[in-house]
Amino acid sequence: MRRTSILAACAVLLVAACSEDPQSSAPPDGAALYREQNCIQCHAADGSGTNLGPTLHGKKGFWTREKIAAYIAKPSATIERDERLLQQAAKYSLPMVDYPYLTLAQRLALADFVLAMP
Repeated sequence: MRRTSILAACAVLLVAACSEDPQSSAPPDGAALYREQNCIQCHAADGSGTNLGPTLHGKKGFWTREKIAAYIAKPSATIERDERLLQQAAKYSLPMVDYPYLTLAQRLALADFVLAMP
């Protein structure tokens, strides 16, 4: 009986060790997230914008990385409190979608990527 318990415990530990993502400690890659989250569809691969979403160029003048990270989680909450963003949103047929499932680190990486655009 004791041997079975020890084997079961070892099996659980082995499965846990093998299932860990070896890159989980690496910081998120903003450029990769930009592609993976399909930001390209509305903002273009280079961030220049499309008929579905505005340009992401020149955002340093209006945004901080923390504000962008909060915006990405729930854009509507930010837009409804900002007249400039309300006017911008009115120009596009699709609203910016929420990304509440992205971690803060991922949203900050996306923010850094956007702020690095010209």
